Amino acid sequence: MRDIWDDGYSQSKKLTEEMVNEAEKKLGVKLPKSYIELCKIQNGGNLKYCDYPTSVPTNWANDHVSVPEIYGIGKEGILSSDYYIEEWDLPKDIVLLCGEGHWWVAFDYRNTKDTPPIIYMDLEWGEDTLIFELAPDFETFVNGLFIYKNEE
Repeated sequence: MRDIWDDGYSQSKKLTEEMVNEAEKKLGVKLPKSYIELCKIQNGGNLKYCDYPTSVPTNWANDHVSVPEIYGIGKEGILSSDYYIEEWDLPKDIVLLCGEGHWWVAFDYRNTKDTPPIIYMDLEWGEDTLIFELAPDFETFVNGLFIYKNEE
């Protein structure tokens, strides 16, 4: 897996197996191995490749979404998912990877307990929340991140 971290700043303390086990127990899911391996390099933070292509237009753009960071494993990271899910009335059985209230990127555990797809949620999409799959798994998601260059 390529190095996607921007600045070496981690949101959480250095990842341990105990932290992974506690997070999986609290969240009731099996975290993807590729996500755990990435968090062992740096446990969350800003991304140098901070865009992901989409074929679905969103409030962000017609052809991509912004992914400025990925949450680490800790209280300020994915373990805050339950709070934001309730606060923003998001679907249950997801684990948030990043977002700012009106949009979110998340692991989608609604139909699985392991190897979840990555979804994007746009809460300001007309009358309904727009939810669609970005990638079939975390590794595909990370490998698809790029730097958007405006052609204008």
